[in-house]
Order: sequence, then C-alpha cells, then structure tokens
Amino acid sequence: MKDKSTDDEDLFVALTQEVADAPEEKADLAPEDWLSVLLFWALAGVVFLQFFSRYILNDSIAWTEEIARYMLMVLTFTGSAMAARRGTHIAVEFIPTMLRPSSRRWMFLAANLFATGFYAILCWLCWQVAEAMQFQPMVVVDWPLSWVYMAILAGLVLTTLRALQAAILRFRRGEPERVEDPSLGGVHL
Repeated sequence: MKDKSTDDEDLFVALTQEVADAPEEKADLAPEDWLSVLLFWALAGVVFLQFFSRYILNDSIAWTEEIARYMLMVLTFTGSAMAARRGTHIAVEFIPTMLRPSSRRWMFLAANLFATGFYAILCWLCWQVAEAMQFQPMVVVDWPLSWVYMAILAGLVLTTLRALQAAILRFRRGEPERVEDPSLGGVHL
C-alpha cells in the first residue's frame, strides 16, 4: 500500500508533466489591456508621489489625491472591457450548467445580451453626466470634470462592444457537452 506522500508526489509529477507538455499559449492581449496596464502604472506612480511627498517630504502635493481617484475610476472601466472580452465578469452559472448544451447556449446568449443592454444604458447615462459636468471644474486641477466622465464613457463603450462580441463568439462556438468544474482551476484529474 502506498502512503499519502507518495500519492501526492505522483500527482505533483503528473501535473507538472502535463503543464510542461502543454503547448505554449499565445498571449491574449488587446488595446484595452495595454491601456489598463499603462493606467495602472501611471496610477501607481501618482500614488507613490503622493506617499513620498506626504510622508517623506512632509509637504503633500495637492493634485495627487484627486488625480489618483479619477485614474482609478477610469482604470475600473477599462478593466471592465478586458473582463467583458474574456467573459470573466462575475456570474452565477449554477443553473445553466445543469441544462443541455443547446439550451445552455441560448440561456448564455440571453444573459449576455441582457448584460450588453445594461452596459448600453450605462453609456447613455454616463454621456448625460459628462454633458452636465462640462463646465464643472475639478477641485484642485482646473480641468473640466467632463474629461473624467468622457474617459469613463470610452471604457463603457468598449465594455459594451466587447460584451456583444463575446456573446456572439460564444454563441457561434457552441457549448461543450460537459461543463468543467471551475473550482478545479484548470487542473485535469
């Protein structure tokens, strides 16, 4: 009889070999990925500048907090476009996974079109807010606040388009006969 440590080692070796034998996947990068990375590092730089000026120099730079807040807002919506393109927005898929593939296919299409419609409504509302803020300046920096909302609107438009694209691609591709358990995280047993 094998002991547990030997079984664990065999499993580890098998999984390591499976990963090593798998073909190297091409990076799935799109313009919103690069924009999000750029925004993330710019935000990190602004926050570091804020920290450095406040705690090291004892003289806080006034604009860093406001700009960091607005950059985080824009980053949220460019990241939303990334998630929409990859189909990784949070969703409850308990009921659809119990259905036959043909029914599951139509259910996911309906859910994705519903989400796309919701994003389109958000675009319209964001456009209205951006128009209303056209003459409202930011608190510290003398720029129109509508610039922030226009950047958010760009992220929402991209999210809407990517969600529609993902819905169409998933519907065309069809659903597999057996749905993999997402709790395994890609581990094949």
